[in-house]
Amino acid sequence: MDEKVKIVHVFWTGGLDSTFRVMQLLLTTDHYVQPHYIVRHENSTGIEIDTMIKMRREIIRIFPKVRPRFLQTIYTNEGLIKFDDDINESVNNLKKEGKVAEQYQVMANYCKEFNIRVIDVALTRISGEKEFFEKFKNAEAFKSFQYPVINLSKKEMVNIAKDNKWEQILFMTSFCRRPNVKIKPCGVCGPCADAVSAGMGFRFPLFSYIKAICLIPFRSYYRKNYFKHDKSKLFKWITKKFEHKF
Repeated sequence: MDEKVKIVHVFWTGGLDSTFRVMQLLLTTDHYVQPHYIVRHENSTGIEIDTMIKMRREIIRIFPKVRPRFLQTIYTNEGLIKFDDDINESVNNLKKEGKVAEQYQVMANYCKEFNIRVIDVALTRISGEKEFFEKFKNAEAFKSFQYPVINLSKKEMVNIAKDNKWEQILFMTSFCRRPNVKIKPCGVCGPCADAVSAGMGFRFPLFSYIKAICLIPFRSYYRKNYFKHDKSKLFKWITKKFEHKF
């Protein structure tokens, strides 16, 4: 954050966690909020952008006073981001100790490319692998990241929003990686499983909710044993077949 002009940079995806942080900044501080979105080749990209546009309109309609501080989102195509050797080396070293989602490597290179010194990354309370998260947090690649909502769960975010009468904004958020034609959560992808595990099952159609509940144990096992079974033919097949889709 630049203290002189009070600008806070935030990675905003249209998901619950990052939207909560945007709302928190707009309604509880006098800072200007600068959202950033990296356009990637994902099935959910168009829906996320559409969701953010609709939420922005609704936020300004309900809270018109925040409009001057709610800066226009900076959209950047992933293909325009140069990959830095030092960042990639840092991430590759970290991958030797655990799984690092590709998006964070892209985000780190984005910060380096566009000289963003500090940016909010809305990771919520870590329920497992806390030791690895400490290594992640302290990695040189992610020195620009700060985690202002890391001590909150999704349920707590919703409760805070309800207490302050803006939960309708959070209920507009998007989280599914491959929503169906009616823009309903699939119940199969990782973000859907995470949302149900975090108590957000009420946002799912019944069939999608059931699918997520059934798949959660398998996802949990896969994640816990991802590194251990790196040489397993089955795990290699699963990774190749589904890693960037689910």
